[in-house]
Amino acid sequence: MKVLVIEEEPLSVRRLKEMLVEVDHEVHVVDVIDNMETGTNYLKASKDIDLIFVDISAEQDPQVEIFREACTETPVIFISACKESALKAFRFNSVDYLLKPLQKDALEAAIHKYKKWHSLSKPSLQRELACILDNISSKTSARERFLAKSGTRYISVAANDIAYFYTKGKLQYIKTRRNEDLVIDKRLDEIEADINGTDFFRVNRQFILNYSTIEKVHAWFSGKLKVQVNPLPYEEIIISRLRAARFRKWLGE
Repeated sequence: MKVLVIEEEPLSVRRLKEMLVEVDHEVHVVDVIDNMETGTNYLKASKDIDLIFVDISAEQDPQVEIFREACTETPVIFISACKESALKAFRFNSVDYLLKPLQKDALEAAIHKYKKWHSLSKPSLQRELACILDNISSKTSARERFLAKSGTRYISVAANDIAYFYTKGKLQYIKTRRNEDLVIDKRLDEIEADINGTDFFRVNRQFILNYSTIEKVHAWFSGKLKVQVNPLPYEEIIISRLRAARFRKWLGE
């Protein structure tokens, strides 16, 4: 089975490839592409792909319509960091969606579903899709509060009281609007799967920002962006060129 991966996060790519090896020895990742435009060109030049894994956040990419046309004959499994984005995946020739952080059992089930669909008639396939859509609609909404620690004391923090999440050293923190730094026992990948994608955005590996705490956005070197937030972070917040387009879309471009 020849697989194409479209994902810009190196850690997510590595995790996906390692898990694919574990769940199915027939899977061969033929290429990894970090943006939708290149992925579209790849599919136009080569139809010899059995299955595509693609980050659903790329759904905001200006190339999305062209990409959709390019992959009409190739099944897609979407990887999503946000439950609210999952329904968008089914405008494509989609088999399933997986929430970040990736779980081995969910990936294995998605691969099994892909293989099963090859033997389904069209009416059966439509019934399967309907079941999946019902399942997505019943998913719980974004988390409204997060449990953090200050010393030995546990504190429940409402999502709208959070300025941003960040990682420093080997720990993850919540920065509150009152400029408190609270330790949270969750990786940013896990937090990203729980947040409201309308209010929060993962700008890089270190920060997930609340929209309301963003004060200014500056053009930076090589197509990057620099974001100014309040309260002040422990280091400058720089957004990569690849992620900058999605960030501008999220801001309302």
